[in-house]
Amino acid sequence: MAIDRFPGNLRVGVLNKRVDGVLGNDPRKAEPKVSLLCLLSGFQKFRLGTQAFELDARRQPHAMLFHSKVPLSVVYEVNLGHPLIKTVVSLSPEWIDMLDGGQLPDMVSADATLDYRLWHPAPGMTALVNDLVESTSRMCRMTLGLDLLNHAVEDLRALSQNDRARVQRARSFIHQNLHRSISSRDVAQACGIGLRTLQRLFADHEGTSLGAYLRLRRVEAGREAIVGLGLSVAEAAYRAGYSTPENFATAIKRAYGVAPSQLRPPEETSA
Repeated sequence: MAIDRFPGNLRVGVLNKRVDGVLGNDPRKAEPKVSLLCLLSGFQKFRLGTQAFELDARRQPHAMLFHSKVPLSVVYEVNLGHPLIKTVVSLSPEWIDMLDGGQLPDMVSADATLDYRLWHPAPGMTALVNDLVESTSRMCRMTLGLDLLNHAVEDLRALSQNDRARVQRARSFIHQNLHRSISSRDVAQACGIGLRTLQRLFADHEGTSLGAYLRLRRVEAGREAIVGLGLSVAEAAYRAGYSTPENFATAIKRAYGVAPSQLRPPEETSA
């Protein structure tokens, strides 16, 4: 990869060649940085620290933005492309304040050392990547690299807003259908979202899996039916979508440590 280095530790790299294997499998250390990887053609599999990633542009462009907070080892396991077309824009974390809005968009936290986001870039961003690949001017590559990074941030913010709307739609469907024995797949189909995508969105935005969220809302609805509405255990189980009162009792015991009958406030006795 040809890399241009600019003041402020800004680096812009372009790779456009036929590749049939790993270019170099010796681990190397990458300093803390913000880095944007854009793959127009080909396939790569690599590791950042302990986290494994794949960039697959065999059908459509693929991009990744990451923020590493400590030095991390980088190991490439697969590099394939006829050609492999890739751009990299990297800069020091101090540059984050210079981005539009002064901060990075919503990211996935692998752990305390690495935040990242993978996505398929919009046509406008893909056009910028093509311009960067074809540019022969060093100054143009610097300008295009910064434009590309800013465009990626805008892309991801737009995606994050759309993702939040999709999660809200799923939450609403769950709330309105707790009386049914709905599954995670039912929620995804009702919202017109792929199951794996919706599971990822719930992990990102709710901090839990879709299945765990559904179970929690169901047991909370059952508890409210007993405590707030005064329903019997069997009625509460039906209202919360449990197949049997026994399944409901097991869920209540697991969540609250008591039997469903113990949730009901003691009846007042007349003097």
